[in-house]
Amino acid sequence: MTAMRRLSVIALLCATVHLSLGPLAAQAPTVAQIAGSTHILVLLSDGTVSALGKNHFGQLGRPKSTRTFEPAARVALPGKAVQVAASDDDTSYALLEDGTVWAWGQGFNSTLGVPLSGARETRNRHTPGQVPALAGVARVVVQDTVAMAVMRDGSVRAWGLLPEALTGGERVYPGVATPIVVNGLANVADLVLGVSSKVVSGYALTRDGHVYSWGGNLKGEMGTGGTSSEFHQPALVPGLSDVVSLATVNGAAVVVTRDGRVWSWGNNEQGGLGHGTQTDTVDPGQPAPAMVAGFTGVVEVKAGTMGRQFIVRRRDNTLIGWGNSDWGQLGAGVTGRFQLKPTAINLPDVDAYWLCGNYSFARTKDGTVWFWGDEIAAEGLLGVRRHQRIPARVPVAKLIP
Repeated sequence: MTAMRRLSVIALLCATVHLSLGPLAAQAPTVAQIAGSTHILVLLSDGTVSALGKNHFGQLGRPKSTRTFEPAARVALPGKAVQVAASDDDTSYALLEDGTVWAWGQGFNSTLGVPLSGARETRNRHTPGQVPALAGVARVVVQDTVAMAVMRDGSVRAWGLLPEALTGGERVYPGVATPIVVNGLANVADLVLGVSSKVVSGYALTRDGHVYSWGGNLKGEMGTGGTSSEFHQPALVPGLSDVVSLATVNGAAVVVTRDGRVWSWGNNEQGGLGHGTQTDTVDPGQPAPAMVAGFTGVVEVKAGTMGRQFIVRRRDNTLIGWGNSDWGQLGAGVTGRFQLKPTAINLPDVDAYWLCGNYSFARTKDGTVWFWGDEIAAEGLLGVRRHQRIPARVPVAKLIP
């Protein structure tokens, strides 16, 4: 065989291998985002969504109600998703690339965005349905029985069991079915919700780096320098600028500024302020933002809803966490109720992470997904019936059916 012919044969073989592997590689999506509570939603790189965990209200998008941990299966959606959200009230949401929002699961508190009637058990939906009054949505945020949407124009819509201060002073029970405009919020880039003073409160990050707060203020959650028993309308948190990320849980608020610093304020009953201390229920809280010592190079912060944990990611792609550690959800191997001192998690090269109910996930640069936290999720994902207190590799098949 001549050298020229030998090269031609090699080129033909390489082309054949490329053609045979190309479509196969394209059919293998990766994990793009995870959201969870008693159930887990996984957004994949191809825009599809898989769901696993409990399905007693239809939150997995399947017809049979079960309270056992169900394996992952695709959710039937009419288009490609760009974000998912899971509430502690067992409702699921998907934001599609066309700006529409689809919801399924428990709907008693009108969190599905449509009016429903009848007994409580009949207000659940086991298949995704569109929230009809929403279009042009940029992000969906949920907490307990409240759902909010950040619109592409920077305004905010809300529905579900809303506090009276957001509904013009009127108590709407069991909830507001048609999304309403949240007055006092504009130019919003992102927002977070949390339960504070027994009501769902929140914080909004504007596109120019400022923060607005609303809700209860018994422990200084508003960040305005004082405390009160009233529910407050959205108001600017003074003294903060160049904010790039924010999170809240259990009345504690934490933000990251562009210079990589961390600031916190509010309720410290769960050690959420990051100062290495924890206060009792009669403590007045910290009513104004204060810098958390020891942090540099931080790019984002997230919080777990039921887990009451905070974790930040630094520019070097490492994680540091603090707060409640009952279920091992902080990933540093600590036992006991609290991890008050911010402590590094032994997991390098993290390019994305997600804090769910009382457990956490991270994705490293090689595409591997890691889990730590609650024993129920640990059993379903790892096959071990114990709280997982350090990161453990999740088999791909557990998340991608």
